[in-house]
This record gives sequence, structure tokens and C-alpha cells, in this order.
Amino acid sequence: METLFGKLKRIRKIPMHMPGHKRNRKKFSYLRHFADIDITEIEGFDNLHNPSGILKLSMENAARKRGADSAFYLVNGSTCGILAAIGAVLKTGDKVIMARNCHKSVYNGIELAGAVPIFVYPEFDNKYKIAGSVNPCDIASKIEENPDSKLIIVTSPTYEGVISDIKEICALAHKRNIPVLVDAAHGAHLGFFGFSKSATELGADICVESLHKTLPSLTQTAICYLSGNLVSKEVFSEKLAVFETSSPSYILLSSIDGCINAINEPKRQIFVEWDKNLNFFYRKTLGLKNIEIIRDKESFFDFDRSKIVIFPKNQSGTELARMLRNENIEPEMIAPHYVVCMTGVGDTKNSMRKLANALYKADKIKKHNIRNGVLAVFCEDSQNSFNAALKSEKVFCKLEEATGRISAGYVWAYPPGVPVIVPGEKISQRCLENLKEYQKNNVELCGNIKGGEILVIK
Repeated sequence: METLFGKLKRIRKIPMHMPGHKRNRKKFSYLRHFADIDITEIEGFDNLHNPSGILKLSMENAARKRGADSAFYLVNGSTCGILAAIGAVLKTGDKVIMARNCHKSVYNGIELAGAVPIFVYPEFDNKYKIAGSVNPCDIASKIEENPDSKLIIVTSPTYEGVISDIKEICALAHKRNIPVLVDAAHGAHLGFFGFSKSATELGADICVESLHKTLPSLTQTAICYLSGNLVSKEVFSEKLAVFETSSPSYILLSSIDGCINAINEPKRQIFVEWDKNLNFFYRKTLGLKNIEIIRDKESFFDFDRSKIVIFPKNQSGTELARMLRNENIEPEMIAPHYVVCMTGVGDTKNSMRKLANALYKADKIKKHNIRNGVLAVFCEDSQNSFNAALKSEKVFCKLEEATGRISAGYVWAYPPGVPVIVPGEKISQRCLENLKEYQKNNVELCGNIKGGEILVIK
């Protein structure tokens, strides 16, 4: 089958169309690597929002390779797929059972739909002090309490590589004809050699994956898979046209097309090499004494080993990140008590060796007193409804005076973009201590928090 990139490279027509650079590499040297294939929806190159040619064939190929009924290319990241999925299923007042550790984009979708969230809290991992897997029993309880729910949303894998039992969650949901949306932004590689099964394989009705996070595709590229008959392909397509740009980049589209072809090569050699590199790293770091790394599923249902999650005992996560940067290594995410290094198909054995060597150097640091992680993950005590809090009169109040107040907005660290506080939650002393811990460790807090103040109900 002809690739989109190949067809783009053969264009020789005078471009009397967008974009304005007109593929003039000599005049705009900074675009020389991209200008040749940066076009608009000209004849022969299809229309992403009404595909009938090369894009239609490419997306059908992607769906077939993944075992899904349909595939939709996303050039606005996983976020636009999540927003479209929520909009396609939920209406004002509909109940949605969702894991509390969902990404901010999920909350945005719930707000836009006017839906009512029913939170399920992931199990708290006491060893690492992070959110663990979502227990299917908790999903079952929420379904029993809210049989009129219209959608279930779970994030799997998480930023830290925690995987939930998607097969069982889907089985429980499908007994009541409730579709399941899995935010698998960090799991586009699942289902390939060396990794656990993908959410689509396990029964997810909607699965959104960010190709750029671990696979060979450009930043902002993602894909949404639909399966089964509980979600209308036509309605999803209509909603996607609302949230995805009407001027999709053919540079990004050719990146998606090329990525799908690359990862489905018969021998899957890129995954075999990635698996070998990961095995090398995990073996090489077995001798660390003051640094702990998650190596298997432990208390979780399952674990995505492509995420190297590092817990230093002798320094904070911020201090370890600083050391790694001094060794010319830039980690993906920094939390007060751990660091996430994200691997991908492009990593080499040499890059794995350099990371391991840097960790051994950090391992030798003389131990000093550090706080043993974050005390709590979420404020579970909801004293006011999410929707009512959004519509309430609001005011900023000082953090030291916020204990017991009801949140009127969001606060999240980025990355990972999971709200620490959401509207309607009672702000506890433990939660405030968490926020101060983030600030003390120079972890960026976003949302409705400004300096020493936080947004609450008046």
C-alpha cells in the first residue's frame, strides 16, 4: 500500500493553496526539512474529516492491525480524542463512573458535557506512595449503586506505568451495556512484543493512544480506536470534527501513517531491540542500594516496564533529577519523591547504559533526611457535588486558611496532569501538606492556585 509520506514527497505541482510558505525551502531555510510535505487538503490527498482515499485506507489499515473496528487519526493529541469520545457518549446530567486519577482532559470533557462524575479511587500503593490499579470490585460497586451510568473511564497505563484489569472492568460494564473508555495515552506500545495486551484487545469500546509518547511518531500525534456497537462511529466522528483542527497537518498525518507501518513490520524488530535494551537496564541496576526501581507488577494488577520509575532513598526526586541533568540526561517527570524516565522504541543500549551509570553515581550520595514521599494522593472527602462547585461563587483564600474549605477549581502538577484537587472536594490538612511539598521541591503546580492562594467556594 502506498504511504502518505511517499506520495507527499512526489508532489511537483505549483501550490496555489495553503500554507503560505509554498514549500519554498530556499526562501525559508528553517522549514527545509518539512516544507516539501506540508500541504492542505488538495486533490488526491483526501480529507481527514471526510476520508475516502489515502487517509481512509491508512486508518482502515491501522484498525485492522490493532484488531479494532475503526481508527481515527488525531493531530491534536490524545486530548481531542478523549473530548470527542466523552461528547459522543454523554449528555447533560448523565452519570459517568471514572477513575479519580484521570487526566485533566477527561475532567474538561465531563465539564463540557455537563455530566455527573462518580469517582472510583485507585488503590493506594503504600510502598511507593503512588496511585495503584483500579480495583474491578470498586467498579462493580459503583455500577450497582448507579445502574443508569452511561460510561466508564479508566486510565491504563498511568504515567508511572500502572496497569488496571481492563478485561474484567469491560466485562462488568458490558453486562449493563455500558461502554468503557480507556485513556491509554501512555500505552500505544502495549500489545506488541514484550508488553502486556492493549486495551482494545481486552475489550475497551474506545481506546485513545498517544503514538508520540513511546513510538516513532511526531509530538501531538495520537489515534483513537473504536470497537463494538455501544458507541456510534458516526456520532464520534461528528464530535471529533468539533475538537480536532479543520486544518490537519500532513506532516503529522504522514508521521502517523509511517508509525503504523513501522510498528507492524512482520519481524517487529524495533520491539525486540527495545525489549533487549530494557532487560539490559534492569539487570545492570540490580546493584543499586539507595535507589529503588519498580521492576514488576508488585501490588499492581500489572506494570508497564517501559516506564523506569525511580525512588531515591538518599535524596528527593528533584535532587535526583538535577543529578541526571548534570549527566546530560533529561527525565520525563519529577515528583517530590520519585522520577520517571520514559523509554521508547528509539532508545539504544548506550542510552540505557548511560542512565544506569548515572544512577550508580547518584546511589553513592551520602544519605540525608528527606520526607518519605507524599502523604496522600487525592482528597477523597467530597462535601459538595462536582457540578455545583463549578457553578458556585468563588474566592481565592490563603493556603494556610484553606483547611476544611470546599475547592471550587482544580490544582494539578504537570506532568502528569492528574488533578490533586477537583471542584467539590474538601481541602484537608494532608492535601495542603502535599501542595506545600510540591512547591518546596519546585514541582510546577497548575490550575486554580496562585502563589499562596487557592480557589474555594465563597
